[in-house]
Amino acid sequence: MSHIESFKQTNAVTGARYDYSTTEKRLIYLALIEVESIVKNGIPDDFFGKELILFIPESQLKKTDQFDHRFRDYRKAIVSLRKKDFSIDKPDGGWIETGFINGGEYFKGKGLEVAVSKYVLPYLYELTKRFTVLDATVVMTLSSKFSQRFYEWCCQWRSVGKFEFTPDNLRDTLMIKTKTGDLKIYVLEVAQAELMKMYEDGISDLYFTYTEERGGRGRGGSVKKWIFQIHTKKKEVTQERAKNADIVFVAQFLAQTFGKDSPLIDQALEALKTHENVKVFAQRIDDLQTSGKLDRTNNKPGYIRSILQKEFGLDNK
Repeated sequence: MSHIESFKQTNAVTGARYDYSTTEKRLIYLALIEVESIVKNGIPDDFFGKELILFIPESQLKKTDQFDHRFRDYRKAIVSLRKKDFSIDKPDGGWIETGFINGGEYFKGKGLEVAVSKYVLPYLYELTKRFTVLDATVVMTLSSKFSQRFYEWCCQWRSVGKFEFTPDNLRDTLMIKTKTGDLKIYVLEVAQAELMKMYEDGISDLYFTYTEERGGRGRGGSVKKWIFQIHTKKKEVTQERAKNADIVFVAQFLAQTFGKDSPLIDQALEALKTHENVKVFAQRIDDLQTSGKLDRTNNKPGYIRSILQKEFGLDNK
């Protein structure tokens, strides 16, 4: 099985209602990771015509379960995903009814083989095209299914910096009936603590904090909604660099050019990460603005992106 650093998952999936176990989600993550790895250099001719075989080495299985429950949990996940129904409506009016996987086999001391249904491969392929980037190391290590969901939402809303839920909306999305007080203790605080620890351990680059909006009768009222603030290392680094006048100028220019919530801003700042590159780019922009060439350019975002790609190594994707 090929290993990659990250995979992509649609915002429709991260916002959807479902109740998968932690291990079921890991298997789905692995399928997405494998599909992206296979198609990144072009789709093989027979890719959609046969089931996808995943192989998870014993060493990787051990990493996800220090208490040696992986044999029981992965077997239960295989059974559950084989029985779960996936309904897919095709663009041409047709439809697909299938299970996510056809089956799995564990080889003692070697690892787990999983056969993903060929009918879900076009769907998984669509999920790899764009949308939310999730770090494979993080999602495969998280021990709580609630931590997995909150990590997905943090990735989904990374550029915005925050997201929110009412207690009812959160219950509905997670498909649980927990009381609001217990929802805070056993869902929010569990997810927050695990993501914070992984952030502090250097495994994850983000975590969240949250505040409450309350209203109604009684002492302090009841919780109307939770607002979740996303904290990332990239933002902290950018804030530190913002003390430099060139970075301030460049960051403001990129926000005006691409839009303040565009993921291209973080990508561009990463490509310009050395002070010398920032200084050179800032001077280049200043010259283009002074000469009036930038104002005469029909596609300013495309022109600036081209400069970043050709001269500073911005990823073409």
